[in-house]
Amino acid sequence: MITILIQRAGLPIPTVVSKVVGQLSELHTKVLADAHKKELDKAIDETRERVLKPTGLHLKNQIDYEPVTEFNLPGYGVGNIEKLNKNAPWWAWINYGRAFSGRTIPPGTDENPRIVGHFEPDTKGIFTKGSPRFPMNPKKAISAHNYIEKALGVMVSKVRMILKKEGQIV
Repeated sequence: MITILIQRAGLPIPTVVSKVVGQLSELHTKVLADAHKKELDKAIDETRERVLKPTGLHLKNQIDYEPVTEFNLPGYGVGNIEKLNKNAPWWAWINYGRAFSGRTIPPGTDENPRIVGHFEPDTKGIFTKGSPRFPMNPKKAISAHNYIEKALGVMVSKVRMILKKEGQIV
């Protein structure tokens, strides 16, 4: 048996290769996370029932991708749940069609007298706080938009297509 040990700048080649492969893997994960964020934005825009409200926090602006480490491996995650719960607590209600409490119809003035405002013209149903002040008691459940599932489905399909093209899956 012949053993060859090759070194580059003091480091064994397997160490250098491992480092480069790790960097490429992290880069691929970042590219996929960026693509996933774009698919989430698209799914949110395509399922929007009302025009974009002119003020306040918007859901798609609260979803980012960021570095994460799992099992000592660097990667990227999309949609920090803590950030969403703080800045867009309605995210789950819109995605799943129900609040974390289980309710499907939003609260109204009868339950909380502070919920008063008015509908702005040409906004397709955006209820705005301020004057004039009218009660608002929703009767219709919020429908599930499933934007998370739509974006994940597209991403899984894209990855499978790439792997199939490369002959990695049948």
